[in-house]
Amino acid sequence: MKKTLAVEVFVLAAAVCLAAQPPAARPAPPAQTQSPGLQQRQQIELEPVLERVMRIAVSTSNDIGRLRIEKWKTDDDQKAQLQKVADSLQRNITYAVPSLVSDVRESHGSVSSTFKLYHNLNVVYEFLISMADAAGNLGRREEYEPLAADAAALDAARSTLSKYIEQAAAAYELQVREAARPPAQAVPAPVKIITDQPPAKPAKHTKKKTSGHRANHSSKHPPSPSKTPK
Repeated sequence: MKKTLAVEVFVLAAAVCLAAQPPAARPAPPAQTQSPGLQQRQQIELEPVLERVMRIAVSTSNDIGRLRIEKWKTDDDQKAQLQKVADSLQRNITYAVPSLVSDVRESHGSVSSTFKLYHNLNVVYEFLISMADAAGNLGRREEYEPLAADAAALDAARSTLSKYIEQAAAAYELQVREAARPPAQAVPAPVKIITDQPPAKPAKHTKKKTSGHRANHSSKHPPSPSKTPK
């Protein structure tokens, strides 16, 4: 049983050592084009999480430094492996975590840099909770409780960070779709035809002379009497 646990601890130590290595120099990720209101709102939501992560990192480093693994109730080989895990965790939260937090701030909360921080915190959490369990089983209560509190705080911080990544990715995808949408075509206004000719005047209706009027006119001027033959 002890041999199996020692192998497991060795694997954890190797993984934490890889995660604790400072990130290699890399170009800054391209800034995502976002509206000022959206970018400011995401920055306000993200900054408290980053500050909380930094406070947890400092607290966890101090609590790991107080461990007396050499006095734990196990053999020397297992003590050595557990000490390697503790040292690797301290290097990660001392160097890797602050560097990744700085990358997130410099990129104004880009999805890629924030996800790298989130992935590293997942690794730290898995090994921190294992170290807390080992302290509870092999060490003293005064060593276990601070580590357990650190692990719980880190778990809450990484959960909030995960929600931020989801919201930021959804907002970015929405903006990409809006940018790819073709612009709406304007409806042309009706064309008015203007001519120089004045409008036609309505025709006047004249009254026709009746036959009675014509008869009265003929009665006023009787025809001359016809000549009778002699």
